[in-house]
Amino acid sequence: MAEGLTDFLQRTWERPFVWGESDCTLWVADWCKARWGMDPAGAFRGRYSTQAEAERLTARGLAATVRPYMAFASEKEAADEGDVGVVIVDGKETSAIRAGGQWLIKTPLGVGAHDFLAVAIWGD
Repeated sequence: MAEGLTDFLQRTWERPFVWGESDCTLWVADWCKARWGMDPAGAFRGRYSTQAEAERLTARGLAATVRPYMAFASEKEAADEGDVGVVIVDGKETSAIRAGGQWLIKTPLGVGAHDFLAVAIWGD
């Protein structure tokens, strides 16, 4: 890992939520770049700037949309510290980072932590 999870979280925790720049999925993709040197959102960056546009890009489901771009990591059944996943938040799929035994998600109100139900998990 080029950058550790704690350093990444400290560096990005306060970054404002902006669709298409620093939203829930791009925040997790930025962690993938820091951890594995791979950007699973490279094909999506610059292609949306609103929630509606993001939802159109992921219309078949977030996990199904990102799965082909996560080939550099192993899909797993259980999460370890620093793993990434797609979790269910208020009935919607959302990207998340596993830290401190919970899933962290980026929201317009800041970073939230909870033990959300994961529908897909990737790690080493």
